[in-house]
Amino acid sequence: MPDDCTAILEEGKTLFDNRRFDDAIDKFRQALRQNPASSGACYYLGRSFLEKHQEDAAAREFREAIRKNPADADSRYWLAGILFNKKSAADATALLYEAMRLEPGLLHHFLNQIARLLLQQCTFAETEDFLKNGIAILAASPASSTAGPDGTRSRACLHAVLGQLYFSKGLLNGAMLQYKEAVRISPKEASFHGKLADIYFITNNSEEAVSEYRAALTQDPANAEVHKKLGDALVRTRQFIDAFNEYREAVRLGPEHEHYRKVYSHFRTLFIDSAHPGTGEPAVQKPVVHSGGTISIADETFHELIRGGENEFVEFKSNALWSKTLSREEIASSDSKDLHKFGKDTSKVLIAKTIAGFLNTEGGNLVIGIRENKGDAPNEIVGIEGEYPKLRDPCADGYRRMLIDEIIRKFLPSEIFHHLSTYIRIHFMKIEDHTLCWLEIKKADDGVFLKIQDDESFFIRIDAETRQIADKALVDYCRKHFR
Repeated sequence: MPDDCTAILEEGKTLFDNRRFDDAIDKFRQALRQNPASSGACYYLGRSFLEKHQEDAAAREFREAIRKNPADADSRYWLAGILFNKKSAADATALLYEAMRLEPGLLHHFLNQIARLLLQQCTFAETEDFLKNGIAILAASPASSTAGPDGTRSRACLHAVLGQLYFSKGLLNGAMLQYKEAVRISPKEASFHGKLADIYFITNNSEEAVSEYRAALTQDPANAEVHKKLGDALVRTRQFIDAFNEYREAVRLGPEHEHYRKVYSHFRTLFIDSAHPGTGEPAVQKPVVHSGGTISIADETFHELIRGGENEFVEFKSNALWSKTLSREEIASSDSKDLHKFGKDTSKVLIAKTIAGFLNTEGGNLVIGIRENKGDAPNEIVGIEGEYPKLRDPCADGYRRMLIDEIIRKFLPSEIFHHLSTYIRIHFMKIEDHTLCWLEIKKADDGVFLKIQDDESFFIRIDAETRQIADKALVDYCRKHFR
């Protein structure tokens, strides 16, 4: 009696929505007695058992729903989650591929849970393959084109999750490309714009970050965190009045966040102290330096860089002058080819190579004062204070002069030195009672050749390394990269 079954099924759904799961189970079983072929009753039985944490019973009902209705994508999505929990990742992903082909518009409802379970049970490569295959399935599926906004959102979410996967591994170029595609497919999703803006900000593409944060706020104007991040990006682009307004809006929307209030208060002090009398316009940008107890505007970004470790946009060096005091005997007995070639200048040459690599790629961040430890051991913050005695002027300002005069001016083209503030910003940050030197490096407009001992060399960043390229590879790279 299908009509009786339908009425009973609706009663069961109402009980389910009111979280009366035991009563709902009774109704769904009653519906099955009326119509044993009802896949919907099996589906809702599965959902009810799942709410009661009875996964075996839920899996049995979802399988029965699929048997009765082979086009049931919803049951496949739920059953896949159970199989992941039972460590059957291969069976789960096979079900998900079937579900995506049948109902691509449902995917975005499950994708966050799916991504979390994939990362727990599968390798990076397996997770990447699943997401790429999912993107290909949705792009080719006829059902995707008829799924409307849900199908579009599912496609965009797959790109965003793949972007998050790359971001978690420090593959920022790959992450950027995926979030760009997510934004292209679903331009009204605020979170996609926000994530893309975060990557632009980390990679020193500050103007692009401003644009994407503003796009995010167009869709979600009450997001205090994005207002605060937009303020940070506006400081980078020296739009101080706009930055001040964004920090103020972040405090208004999130008054419970002490960090917002501290940043706003600190910036307000800088803004007022540096303003032209009667105009409110900042006279100069004050250096962003973290000192005892004060929250720097750049502090949060810097801590994110440190926590994230080395990648294609971040490089750590323990010091810049370690080779300066080596004796001839120590240099001669070393196995280092660089030491034999560059002698006491070796440590400075290595810093120059890193700077050139960032200039020739997409920009990046060089932090001096961190010793990278291999394996699982955390990186060690050693600071640069131990190098001060090797300077003419043993202080942070003397360190800055050394970087500019003895590395940037000496080894890099004059175009970089004469327009230093355009390409490189030097900050000194305090962490764990140590001073670190942070160089923010912007992508150069043209190729930058390093001149060392009358030889010119060209370096780029590949993953977390600085590598030299030459000959045809150099020509091809410059043709594609600098337009």
